[in-house]
Amino acid sequence: MKKIIQQVKFNTIDTLVKFEEKVVRNQPWVSWGLNNHFVMGLYDLLDFSPIHNACVRSKIDNIVGQGFVTDYKISETETLNDFFRDIVFDYIVTGNIFIETIWKQDRSQGLSGLHYIPSKYMRVGSPDNVELILEKFYYCRDWAQFKRAGIIEFHQFDPNNFTNRQIAFIRDKNPAYWAYGSPQYLSVVNDIRLNHEITVYNLANLINGANPSLWVHFSDGFPQSETEERNILQRLEQRYEGAQNSGKMIVSFSEGQDGKPDITQIQSNLQQGFYSEVFELVQNQILAGHKIPDGSLIGLPQKTGFNSSADLLMTAHKLFLETSIKPIQKYLLRELKPLVELVNPGVDVKLEIIQNQVV
Repeated sequence: MKKIIQQVKFNTIDTLVKFEEKVVRNQPWVSWGLNNHFVMGLYDLLDFSPIHNACVRSKIDNIVGQGFVTDYKISETETLNDFFRDIVFDYIVTGNIFIETIWKQDRSQGLSGLHYIPSKYMRVGSPDNVELILEKFYYCRDWAQFKRAGIIEFHQFDPNNFTNRQIAFIRDKNPAYWAYGSPQYLSVVNDIRLNHEITVYNLANLINGANPSLWVHFSDGFPQSETEERNILQRLEQRYEGAQNSGKMIVSFSEGQDGKPDITQIQSNLQQGFYSEVFELVQNQILAGHKIPDGSLIGLPQKTGFNSSADLLMTAHKLFLETSIKPIQKYLLRELKPLVELVNPGVDVKLEIIQNQVV
């Protein structure tokens, strides 16, 4: 029987908890995911995948465009252009926007300003009605320790109710979910995670390339003590693993053979091309999830290089604007206009964005 004293350890895959809305007894808010931290996973995805990050940034840049033709004031210190980029970012990443509507001291005179609150700090209140009408919201700086951090209660925005702190809630509605909005790329979350895992795997393989993994087997019997085992292993590590432990090793012992050590090189499959094919599929999936028709629009070259035809690039950009960007713009401007009008009473508010153009 062989005795293995060290073996390669594979990290478990860090998975994003499934998007579910859970109502817990005696808890006034709806949990965002089973662990109430699903939204934090959505923010983390931006750091996991460069393709996903580029898609999100491209959509934000095109929705915001060159700014509004008229840059209205939405608070004492902020204008609509600055405010709009913040809420578009949250809408694209999480599918939700939470805006505190701050009334003037004489509330009948309208709003004194709008304050954007990142979605990671907000939770939707559990409804008290069978129609699932959302009436309350809750704010906390640290939902992992909400008892220590404290919670602030808000009410749904109502221009005829001047008595409570209020939230104007804008979301990308999905019939499958009733409390929170969902991001448009939700169906390709696994592909975004796979994109990250492939890059990590390839990096590890490249680091190990000069020092391949080994299986060293001694057939002349077992070490007499744990100290002897450790000494053997230490000498092998110094001899074969190289700088930064880039080589991996399995060491085993047995009895009854010729006594010579058996050293077997474990070949890497980095050159087999499997992961490059998967990576191409993942890239296409992520682009489809974001409704981006051509990778050249976000700086991704095609197999033949960047799209060299100006007509093709213009067509792809126009399709991108018409199918992905403008529908979001129209929806957000429709939701924002009544709020901007309350901050600027008596002003004929016209929200018009200057669109980006292909160079």
